[in-house]
Amino acid sequence: MSAKLPTEIVRIAKLEIGVEEIDGTNCGPRVNEYKAATWLDSTKGWPWCAAFVCWVVRRAMIEAEVQETDTFKRPRTAGAWDLENWSLKQDQSTWTKKPHRGDIEAGDIVVFTFSHVGFAISEPDADGYVLTCEGNSNRVGSREGGGVVMQRRHLSKIRSRIRFRV
Repeated sequence: MSAKLPTEIVRIAKLEIGVEEIDGTNCGPRVNEYKAATWLDSTKGWPWCAAFVCWVVRRAMIEAEVQETDTFKRPRTAGAWDLENWSLKQDQSTWTKKPHRGDIEAGDIVVFTFSHVGFAISEPDADGYVLTCEGNSNRVGSREGGGVVMQRRHLSKIRSRIRFRV
C-alpha cells in the first residue's frame, strides 16, 4: 500500500477545518464544492458529510498521483453508510472492515453508527478514542452541525472503517 494517499487524506482534511455552511442551509461556496464531488445537485441543501469525504478523497488522489481504473473509482455517493457499498464494489484498492475491532489508522474513512462519516486522523488512544475530521458536524458532535471540525470519537460509535490500499 502506498502511504501517500492516507497521508494526503489527513493533510487535506485538516486544512478544511473551520469551513462552515451559510446559516444552516447545508450550502455555501466551499460546502457546494464538496457536494459537487457527488452525483447529486450541489446547489441544493442536503447533509454533506459524505460529500466532504468524496471531495477530500478526490483531492488526495490527485496529490498522491492515484488514478481511477476500470476496477477502482473514487467515491461519489452522498450517503454515509453507502460508502461501505462503494468500497465493497472496488477491487483490492480498498478494504472495508465491519466490525472494525479497533483496527483504525490515520487516513481511514470511518463510518459511524449514527449515519455519519469522516476520516480518522489518529489511531485509537488507550481509552478507545480516535481523532476524526468530519464535515457537517460541530463541537458537540452533531451529524447536522454545519462545519468541518475535528472530533474525538469513541470506537463504540464507529460502525466500520474503509482503508485505501492503493
